[in-house]
Amino acid sequence: MTAQKNRGRRVVAAAALAMLTLGVTSCGAINEQATTFQYAASDGIVLNVGELDVRNLMLVTKSATDEARVLGSLVNNTDTAQSLELKLSTGSVTIAVPAKSAVQLEKTENEKLLPSTGVAPGAHAKATLIVGPNSDEVGVPVIDGTLEEYRQYVPGGFDPSVLNHLTPSPKPAEH
Repeated sequence: MTAQKNRGRRVVAAAALAMLTLGVTSCGAINEQATTFQYAASDGIVLNVGELDVRNLMLVTKSATDEARVLGSLVNNTDTAQSLELKLSTGSVTIAVPAKSAVQLEKTENEKLLPSTGVAPGAHAKATLIVGPNSDEVGVPVIDGTLEEYRQYVPGGFDPSVLNHLTPSPKPAEH
């Protein structure tokens, strides 16, 4: 009788171990791995409008009412020149993109300015992107010079005093 009892315990223990193993590992079977998600690891937005690839599009400004610079890249893989019109409620710019080429708006020769964004840095400006007969309404991130890598692009120059509120107050001396 002892042998049957031990065999029964082993079967129950093996079943419990199998259930535990399945319970611990099964979430990977039904949930997608986070490392397989594709996304734009940047501050701008990524989309395609018609056959034009818009990469890392953002606006850099001091405030809602100051001039804003358009940053990002436009890639035209077609055999025909295209242009992107970026329209905000405050103004618009048109950017020509030759056939089989890319336009990097960070380069001085490709600088494009808008009169203002109408929204404060940290928000998204409602914009319409138009390429030929295709258009898309998007929210374009508006940033300022808080992040050092964008300071050189702030129209009119970056004023470091705008960051004073981010500096911690000195701690009082302890007794």
